[in-house]
Amino acid sequence: MTKSALLKNLIDVFRDAGNAHHVAFKAVDGEDLDWPIWYADHLHQPLLALLSPRLTKSKIVYCLMAAETERQAVDPDGDWASFYGAHFLERFAPAELPADDKLALYYFPTCPFCQRVLAAIDRLGLQVELRNIRENPDHFDKLVGARGRATVPVLRIVHPNGEEQYMPESSDIIDYLQEAYG
Repeated sequence: MTKSALLKNLIDVFRDAGNAHHVAFKAVDGEDLDWPIWYADHLHQPLLALLSPRLTKSKIVYCLMAAETERQAVDPDGDWASFYGAHFLERFAPAELPADDKLALYYFPTCPFCQRVLAAIDRLGLQVELRNIRENPDHFDKLVGARGRATVPVLRIVHPNGEEQYMPESSDIIDYLQEAYG
């Protein structure tokens, strides 16, 4: 399945879950402080089928909360289902031709999360361009321009068709590298 088709399916899954949540919490006008838990339970099977068989409910909860925090920061008035679909696609979509991808890691050496990713890269013997955002202002500017913020680590993946993907979160990067190259 192409990335655009996968994104469309993810958006549909999120929109369906939103409609189901609205019905389930109609009496309280959608108010649900534990909404990520409800969504994770509702989304678990559809997301397993679309993304990764190792996607746990706890990882879905975490990713939902991260997506909402990021959405509120960068696009609070945008379509939430599209934002969530892109967020999950960025973190969990399988590589189509990983051997042909070009990888670059935005990092800085004293970041413990970056060190975890660097250790995984070494363990897997991968060729990854390292982009230290503290030493090179161009790397910092490129990361902020692409993601809207300078949190690291972020893995930049350039696919053979030229499409760029930016994957944040050390555990997601390590899982991706292990699945695609391990």
